[in-house]
Amino acid sequence: MKVDAHRRFAEIKSGDALPSPQGVALTIAQLALRDDVGSNELTRIVKTDPAMAGRLLRYANAAHGGSIRHIVSLAQAVTFLGLYRIRQLALAFSLVDVYRSGGCEGFDYPHYWSQSLATGVAAQELCGLAQAPPEDSFTCGLLSGIGHLGFASVYPIEYAALLQRSLRDAELRQAEIETFGITHADLAAEMLVDWGLPQFFANAVRYHEAPDDGPYAAGSRAENMARMLHLSSRIACMLAGDANSRHEDEGQMLYHAAARIGLEASELAPTVERIRTAWIEWAKELNLPMQERSVADLLQEPPCRGERIGLIVMPRRVALISDDATLVHTLSSWLRNLGQTVQTLEDGATASVRAYAADVILVDVRRCAAGDAMLRELRLAEAPHRSFLIVMLNAGDEARVAALLRAGADDYLLLPPSEVALEARLHPAQRVVALQGVVRMEREASIRHSSEWARNNRRLLHEALTDALTQLPNRRYGMDHLTHECAFSAETKLPIACIMLDIDHFKRVNDTYGHEAGDDVLRQFAATVQANCRKNDVVFRYGGEEFCVVCPSTGAADAMGLAERILDAVRAANFKIRGDSLRITASAGAALRRRGADTADLLIAAADRALYRAKESGRDRVVCGEP
Repeated sequence: MKVDAHRRFAEIKSGDALPSPQGVALTIAQLALRDDVGSNELTRIVKTDPAMAGRLLRYANAAHGGSIRHIVSLAQAVTFLGLYRIRQLALAFSLVDVYRSGGCEGFDYPHYWSQSLATGVAAQELCGLAQAPPEDSFTCGLLSGIGHLGFASVYPIEYAALLQRSLRDAELRQAEIETFGITHADLAAEMLVDWGLPQFFANAVRYHEAPDDGPYAAGSRAENMARMLHLSSRIACMLAGDANSRHEDEGQMLYHAAARIGLEASELAPTVERIRTAWIEWAKELNLPMQERSVADLLQEPPCRGERIGLIVMPRRVALISDDATLVHTLSSWLRNLGQTVQTLEDGATASVRAYAADVILVDVRRCAAGDAMLRELRLAEAPHRSFLIVMLNAGDEARVAALLRAGADDYLLLPPSEVALEARLHPAQRVVALQGVVRMEREASIRHSSEWARNNRRLLHEALTDALTQLPNRRYGMDHLTHECAFSAETKLPIACIMLDIDHFKRVNDTYGHEAGDDVLRQFAATVQANCRKNDVVFRYGGEEFCVVCPSTGAADAMGLAERILDAVRAANFKIRGDSLRITASAGAALRRRGADTADLLIAAADRALYRAKESGRDRVVCGEP
């Protein structure tokens, strides 16, 4: 945590102008402070807000992508989500409802929430890449930009003036520090901690806009979470943002961000499509604005801004769309004299436009009152290939030109035409087509490189977090996961257990059969332990013949029962060594997190002491450590 940011947040908060939960969300937040809250009481509170109840029920059914049985009642949804996550979701939905407008001129409140919603949906879709729960990731993504709303609420005049400067990224953060003494990312992180979200998520929000600057270990879950949020925010910006405000290199940056978390180029489009579909459904539910552009259009249409140097050639493929036979004959003759390949297409035949993939399209809009709608259809039909679009109209209809250009035209040609005027229109077309070709080639090369990078990152991340012998998570991953689960346990007051397992007399196996046979036993033992654990348990190799099981939301009796089940399975298993069967046993020590002792190291130490007592008292048994 940044000390200066924390101090500055306390000063800002003292003014009581920051966004804060209200209504049912505030009641739920207050309930979360008690130890005796039951699901019936929580259900009763949520029912007082029908809109909130409906959203939580909808979210519970969508949380795991339909992998669970359909939830039909609010009581089931409350039980499934639990107090902690209902508090998060109620907070998020409450803020969306309450802060749809405000007094900061220039701050687009509906668009802010629409983009924030897209970030939350994207984070939920991508959470597996950061080993984070989908429910927490949704809330974290939705509120990752809450610092912007904080500035708009506390400093509406000053923030409006800052927005008018149209600053981005590092320049914006520096201007915020100069104006407010804190960046919007730091303010968002401090607000999340103040609302009870884990520090793990707050730190991801703090650094997600510049994940290379984060103080985390390379390959850690903290880094992966920040990079996942970074990609989520970029996808949200693409989905909810204005196409005219897109960066020239936005496509490349998106593929680059995806590669950093191991998402290949071929996986990006279907992933974004799933995000777009879910975002549109939630935007309708929350009555927020949305853009319904296709993912293919968003990912494959590169913006062309700025000057680039490239090979300039005359366009070779020209399409003519007109029902004026005389005009078509005249233009075709002139175009062929200029060395062009000409194709005449039926008016409005969008399939033909896509199939022909012309470099230049000349379209006659004189007899089409809805010419702007026709141009929009042509732009959709030509994707992913983008043509230079020239509209043809009578000299007396120049008043239509502005609307036609807004609808997608690049230039216009007044009728009746001249050969000189036609050639003059082809000169800017050839330059744009050449520049688009350069951009397209650069983009394709960038995508190829990003795919290779994504595969390498995924492989390296797997190697960094996986035990090479057993293919279980290694100690580095396991301790990182246990640290997060301990923090979650401290926040929610839910129990967490840790089981340490050790193969009895393993040295004898190595001495008798050799180390290669010992490795075979370790692999088979790991598979046996994994097969007898529950879905939410995480098994990792702690070192040598010691293994650890992290058991979230597990009390002492359940932890002992799980450990006994594992030892029973080990006793019953036939471990194969060079075709022979070998019977082995194991010892286990179980421990629960104690109040105030919420660190992973202390929990591991308690389980290890219990394991030592199991060994000392005869092996092949479970001993439970301190409560």
